[in-house]
Amino acid sequence: MTKALRHINLQKLLSTGGSYGDLWRRSLSKQLLGGFGVALVMVGGATLGVNYALLRSQLKEQVAERALSITRSLQFGTEGSIEAGYISLLDRVVQNYSTLPAVEEIAIVSPEGMTIADSSGLLKNQVYAYKYPQLREAIDQAATTGVETNVRLHRKGKPVLVQILPFTSVLFGTTGKRGVALAIIDLHRLEAELWQTFSTSTLTMLCGTGVILLFMGLLIHHKVIKPLQNLNQAVTASKATGSFSLPEIIPLNEIGFLAQTLDAVFRELEAFEQLQREITQRRQAEAALRESEARERAKSEQLAEAIKNLKQAQAKLIQSEKMSGLGQIAAGIAHEINNPIGFIYTNITFVQEYFEELVELLDAYQKTYPHPPQPIEEIKHKIEYDFILEDFPNILSSMKSGTERIRTIVLSLRNFSRLDESEIKLVDIREGIKNSIMLLHHRIAPLPNLKGEKIGEITVIENYGQLPLVECYPSQLNQVFLNLLNNAIDAIEELWLNGDSTRPAPGEIKISTSILPSERIAITIKDNGIGMPPEVQSRLFEPFFTTKPVGKGTGLGLSVCYEIVVKMHGGELKCHSAFREGTEIVVEIPIRQQNQSSITP
Repeated sequence: MTKALRHINLQKLLSTGGSYGDLWRRSLSKQLLGGFGVALVMVGGATLGVNYALLRSQLKEQVAERALSITRSLQFGTEGSIEAGYISLLDRVVQNYSTLPAVEEIAIVSPEGMTIADSSGLLKNQVYAYKYPQLREAIDQAATTGVETNVRLHRKGKPVLVQILPFTSVLFGTTGKRGVALAIIDLHRLEAELWQTFSTSTLTMLCGTGVILLFMGLLIHHKVIKPLQNLNQAVTASKATGSFSLPEIIPLNEIGFLAQTLDAVFRELEAFEQLQREITQRRQAEAALRESEARERAKSEQLAEAIKNLKQAQAKLIQSEKMSGLGQIAAGIAHEINNPIGFIYTNITFVQEYFEELVELLDAYQKTYPHPPQPIEEIKHKIEYDFILEDFPNILSSMKSGTERIRTIVLSLRNFSRLDESEIKLVDIREGIKNSIMLLHHRIAPLPNLKGEKIGEITVIENYGQLPLVECYPSQLNQVFLNLLNNAIDAIEELWLNGDSTRPAPGEIKISTSILPSERIAITIKDNGIGMPPEVQSRLFEPFFTTKPVGKGTGLGLSVCYEIVVKMHGGELKCHSAFREGTEIVVEIPIRQQNQSSITP
């Protein structure tokens, strides 16, 4: 069934293929191109940033090297020209160097700070520091230490680099100071050239990015969007034709794999529809069986009506004849119930015939379809088809034996089950316990041994305290008491069967009631039976768990008790036991139910 629902949901999903295809056409290409564009811009931006930083670093190095080269050339030419007295030649050298690109000014300064030569020709024989006071300290330091240096400053509102290179000459005497050669380089002009280079590379990258995105858009449309449109048209057409046909051209990529998967899904859906037709035929056969069951239910209702009438007759007989007419009541009940039981016996035969005819029909289906689809095989395995064929006759046999037991429980059924009290009522708990003991009276009596001697005796000790009326489901709690007393009797009998003595000790069941401080009552049922080891106690309330032989216990008794006490009444069910030392079961339930509206019997 799960697999069938999955197929149906998939068919619904495919039926909306047009809307999904429109969504892809609207957004998929934009998403892909947007993603590629963002990635390219991020990579390009990072590349441009690194490139710009490298260009600025290279610019600083180039400026410094150019200024140093100029000043060193001046140094070599200046020393010889000064010593030879060729001052005019020195002026021409300075003028020539000042014409180099980005060179703002060239000057030669004596150790005393006087201008020997400068490219402007305006400072000759004047203190050079008067024009550039900010260079005074750097010039004096280079002239004194003989170490070349450079200074960055602004000249006429533009950044410049001043390279200062000291030199010596015999004409300077022994003052210990040196002359200096100065070269002023225009950084603003060089930075403008750098920015122009950077802008050109940026524009080139943007154009390349646009070309790449255009190419990617065409490629995505051809390789992705167009195949998806074709596939969507095929899915849309399948809603009208009822069959799916693959597009003529399918790319050998994930879209092609998707198309092949859709084709396989449609094939499975066709097989599923065939399976549904077969299931319909099977349901028709099951409908015939249900009609037969309905007839049996109608006859069972007649039996229930007969039992109801017998209960009314029983109440009247008890009221009029008391205990003296008990034997006549039992005989009358046995006589009246024989007819409905006869109906059940007769109809069980018809049920068996219908079952055999249904099996014959299923065998015919199996011969016609010797290799049914895999879902049918899974269902057969899941429901244990062969086991049903084997076990159903046993069920019918059990039904026959069950009808025989009806006559043995009719007398006490009315007081015990209390069918007229299916809702929460204020009742005396002790009455339900006494009714349960009455129903189990035949099990409490001594058992005969192989020689016919009466052995074993179970004594029920009842110690009822003063209890208030309790809000509860009477019939449900009566079932709990009956199950617990049954288990206590079974435990005592098991101890007798497994004991070494030929005359076992008398069994004993103690029943006591008390009021707890927490507005609850406690019903304690204690026996001196076989008891339970810890591993059995840990699984005591699990459904279908039993330690009794096959056919004697179903494993549902204590599980049902737990449901009734804990979940229906909000109480507790406790067990204290040790192997061969007996068992004590404590039932705790509230005196008043806190939320009756949420409880259902």
